Amino acid sequence: MRVESRNDHRLKMIKIIFVLLFSFLFKQASPQSIVHRMYLFNPGLTFTAGVGPTVSFTDVKKNSVFPSRKPVNENGGTIQGTLSWDVFQFLRIGGQLAYATISGSKPNANLEFSARLIEGNLCISLNPVLLFIPYRSDQKLSPYVIVGIGLSYYSSDLVQISDGKILATRGYGAGSGFWGLVIEGVALGGVGVSYKINENWFIRLESANRWMDSDRLDSFESANRSPYDFYNLTTIGVSYKLFKPRTYPMIRK
Repeated sequence: MRVESRNDHRLKMIKIIFVLLFSFLFKQASPQSIVHRMYLFNPGLTFTAGVGPTVSFTDVKKNSVFPSRKPVNENGGTIQGTLSWDVFQFLRIGGQLAYATISGSKPNANLEFSARLIEGNLCISLNPVLLFIPYRSDQKLSPYVIVGIGLSYYSSDLVQISDGKILATRGYGAGSGFWGLVIEGVALGGVGVSYKINENWFIRLESANRWMDSDRLDSFESANRSPYDFYNLTTIGVSYKLFKPRTYPMIRK
């Protein structure tokens, strides 16, 4: 009787192990067939082209935030291209190249300045929402935060508003950067949102400030304000994503 009971016990243990092993293998295989493709993300290369306004935040500026039109039009514009790699649902790494015109005025000091610059940077974009909720390919709006570092090459003029007399110039062949432009480091930070048209095409709105490592963009240094100049580039653009579609297991009925 003892021999039979031991054999029965061993047989039960073998059955239990077999059931657990089968359950584990089934759980490992079943997600491939039951997870809908809308929850799977495709990494890929994305190119974005955008245009928009610029706003300077320097010592030569009439208003604190918004640009003024009188007595000098402080509105500028930018053209920006971005090449990035969508690594994960929530993370994109890439680089940007932008050309921008920036201007400002200080009527009470009879001053205005204008600058033309080329900026290149390396940046990352992080979608904070997808850190807490699952990704779905049918989601249309995707907000993100962008941070990065780069270099700005520029030439600028400081002139008198009343008679247009040039008081100071920077760059124009006398700078240490490419083509004689002034070169300065920049750190950028901002926000954006993309709207998904389909798997390849997106519309993107982005606004980011660029902090420079000096107070000389406008050739006017003030002890009463920040020791750093900065400017804002806001763009609306179109993105196209290149990716290799994933293959999915066939579900046989």
